[in-house]
Amino acid sequence: MKKLQFILFVLSILIVSSLNGFAVTPGSSPQISVTLYSQSPDPVEPGQIVTLKFKVENEGKETTQDVILKLHPNFPFTLYGSSAEKNIGKLRASSTGADAEIVEFKVKVDENAVEGDTEIELLVQIGESAIAYTNNELMVTIQTHDAVLDITSISSNPKQIAPGQDAKVSIMVKNQADSVLKDVKFKLDFDSDTLPLAPYQSSSERRIALLKSGYQNSLEFQIIADPEAAPGLYKVPLTITYNDELGTSYSVSDVLALTVGEVPNLNVYLKKSTVLQSGMAGKVTIEIANAGGSDVKYLELKLLPSEYYTLVSTSDYFYLGDIDADDTGSEDVDIFINKNVETLKIPVLIKYYDANNKPFQQTLDLQMYLYSSSELKKFGVLQSSNSWMYLLIIILAIGGYVYYKRFYKKKKK
Repeated sequence: MKKLQFILFVLSILIVSSLNGFAVTPGSSPQISVTLYSQSPDPVEPGQIVTLKFKVENEGKETTQDVILKLHPNFPFTLYGSSAEKNIGKLRASSTGADAEIVEFKVKVDENAVEGDTEIELLVQIGESAIAYTNNELMVTIQTHDAVLDITSISSNPKQIAPGQDAKVSIMVKNQADSVLKDVKFKLDFDSDTLPLAPYQSSSERRIALLKSGYQNSLEFQIIADPEAAPGLYKVPLTITYNDELGTSYSVSDVLALTVGEVPNLNVYLKKSTVLQSGMAGKVTIEIANAGGSDVKYLELKLLPSEYYTLVSTSDYFYLGDIDADDTGSEDVDIFINKNVETLKIPVLIKYYDANNKPFQQTLDLQMYLYSSSELKKFGVLQSSNSWMYLLIIILAIGGYVYYKRFYKKKKK
């Protein structure tokens, strides 16, 4: 609405000036021109106050009337602390260069101003005549404090890179500036001798040609870990470079943290037992084998309650500590196997940490088939008893002796 009123005001002045016979003839009348001499600060940031200095020159004859400059600030500009009109009096003939008049205005830039060159409108009035600057002749440069490019997320698939294996690393970036960002380049630095990582089947650089304000984009890197890489957290230097809409270059340094290691592969089983049938007590040996390539730490073993056995040992908790890769740990446990149990089941809980101090826990049922006495004798585990033979011999001997006493001696008499 204000812009329309300004245009109508300018048109009315131009119409009046034409009726009064005002004409611009080189050398015979004033020839007024206005340029934006300077802005301070340059560029100005949204929310700041900027001082605008206009240079008013006259290449023609001296003006017969006062020259008045009228600033007409539209969004994102508002007048600050001074009048929108400045009367600079009559302009002398050929007042150019160092002899030109400098007129100063202060305006505030709105917080929501968009980055770029923005027009500010100005009217030069000489009596009933006027010159309007409304066609992008006077431009104020606005620039946000920083053209911010945010890394919103980093993900690795798998989350932990096993030695000798590759992973896809995705980096999501978002343009937080209010202008377009151009030629956005990402470079990962794998040059360090202590870094057991390298780009895999691709380069270590990625590029986004253009990223609009408020938009986000994803970049992917394929990375492989050295087969001999030790487990741990490794930091890969990351350099991001880009340009804003005004051509200003930016460079940001960061690190990409990646975890090398593998999920432990533990096997828990009953290694041996001195009791193989129900209704008997004995000792079972629980063994834990680390069949993976990663060490485990702080391993704890706990026997859980069960209807299949009664614990005879004083504790159901055992601490085994560290078990290196390709190694085992074991514990002996005294139990009584309850009667009428065909298959022994011992539920256990194990807790441990991997080489990168990530906690794990597993609940398992350790099973063992139980045998009858006849099966154990058949397998040679139990020896058959010969006591009945000795008893039979004794009975026959006693019977023979009694028979002898009664019948043999009777015949003698």
